Amino acid sequence: MKRFLVFFFTLLFFMQANSQEFRVSVSVNSTQLQSSDREVFQQIQELLNEFVNERKWTDVIYEEYEKIEGSISITITEHSTQEDFKGDINLQLRRPVYGSTYTTTLLNTQEQNFTFKFIQGQSLEFDQNNYTNNLVSTVAFYLYYFLALDADSFELNGGNKYLTICQNIVTASQRSASKGWKRAEDNRNKYWMVENLTNTTYRYIREASYQYHRLGLDMMQGDSQAEARNNIMEAIENVKRAHREKSDLVAVRQFLDAKSDEIVNIFKGAPQNEKSRAASLMKEIDPSNTNKYEQILQQAQ
Repeated sequence: MKRFLVFFFTLLFFMQANSQEFRVSVSVNSTQLQSSDREVFQQIQELLNEFVNERKWTDVIYEEYEKIEGSISITITEHSTQEDFKGDINLQLRRPVYGSTYTTTLLNTQEQNFTFKFIQGQSLEFDQNNYTNNLVSTVAFYLYYFLALDADSFELNGGNKYLTICQNIVTASQRSASKGWKRAEDNRNKYWMVENLTNTTYRYIREASYQYHRLGLDMMQGDSQAEARNNIMEAIENVKRAHREKSDLVAVRQFLDAKSDEIVNIFKGAPQNEKSRAASLMKEIDPSNTNKYEQILQQAQ
């Protein structure tokens, strides 16, 4: 009986460890500070790594090869009191492309002037319906945002349940004194990130994600490259529709930050009619980078 219990709990631990969702690199950089005491920053990094990569975030069992990959990097620029920190947080989310070793970027964004409080020895406790502190709520928000973007790329509107949790975190954080949560602050914060993806007026942006990834990139490895490029073109058309509904959407900006270079590379070698259409679409959506999209029209070497 004793051997059975040891085997059972060992198996349970193994199954739990292999069912977790993330393989995310977490770093906390304090090299901009003069302080020689790095212990607190190391503690924050270790706690965050455990919080992100060892906690169970969903009821879905993820195999090792299915784990969601990305990075969360916090650069500390101010440590004004023993418990007050300020810096920038950089976030990147990647997705594998079917039938290849290539990974595509789903999100590449930065939140500047990110502030939080941390006392050495504290634990990181999270409840989606209760705001505890800005460090926990912000990181948890982005993890569920990662889950939503990843799910949307595999299934049309597959990220709905994760966006609902993002909404709950935003709602609970309205009482926070920290910036980044409220409607009136600016149009690119966490409030607007969720709003853009849940507002049916801009539904085209989520349709674009499924078209671009599942019907586009995932089909590029076989004999269906022309069809795959056409689906990617239709995805860009959908991004244009969202852009025409309202300019300067954070969801469109995030798409461009993640995809603009990749789109140039995809259509550089396409037939001339596709090159012209892709360049025209991208120039309309992202006019400040017109020169970049001129590269699509250049003849392949």
